[in-house]
Amino acid sequence: MRNLIHEDTTKLIADLAKTVLEEPKPEQFLAHIVNRTLASIDARGAILGVIEREDFLDLQGTYGYESELVEPFMRIPLWTSMPITDAARSGQINIFNTPKELFAKYPHLKTAEPEESGATVSAPIIFRNTVIGAIGFTSLKPPKEGFEFSHATEGMLALCGLYIRNLIANKKDNSKDYVSSMKSLTPRQKQIIKLFKEDLTTDQMAERLKYSSSTVKQDIIKIYSIFGVNNRMAVVHLAEKAGLS
Repeated sequence: MRNLIHEDTTKLIADLAKTVLEEPKPEQFLAHIVNRTLASIDARGAILGVIEREDFLDLQGTYGYESELVEPFMRIPLWTSMPITDAARSGQINIFNTPKELFAKYPHLKTAEPEESGATVSAPIIFRNTVIGAIGFTSLKPPKEGFEFSHATEGMLALCGLYIRNLIANKKDNSKDYVSSMKSLTPRQKQIIKLFKEDLTTDQMAERLKYSSSTVKQDIIKIYSIFGVNNRMAVVHLAEKAGLS
């Protein structure tokens, strides 16, 4: 039977709950959902967005996608027409069983969506009756009819809500560490953070700074590690809080 879960539902939801309690990084959390919770439909990738600022969905983590595909969408205005923003804005799960169905509604995504993906699913994440984010995933097999109403799906999304709530709370608790994070940056890394604001590609930043693209890429990875985030706008926000003009 093709469904969200093809084995003992209780065990899979319990495994996801255990993962949430371990407070993994977003990429690790999404890896568990893709490789374990959604394994029966051959999930290939997932993205997780959080509404931290009014009218914007900030992607906190991705798994299974090339960085070039997701970097342009790390901060998405909620009024932008995309499956994940529509789910967050409407509070409804949307399912596209084939790329043809997806592109019929979102033709501008033809260059962003992997061609091999079969189904695309996006769902709002709700905590205490408020939409606080959304999750999207692609899979080779479409979910079974009624997926959006199943108890398994409700359980998975409820745990996603708990995970995001904890993620936001931990960010607030760690706000005092932003200044110390800044102290560990090299002068070149600080320059790169300033260039993040100009929405330049890695190659363009390398040309501006007169370094190789590989050097700049390694610096970006280090910057993400220092701040504990994985997108440029989040780095800019935290750096500004720490006093980088």
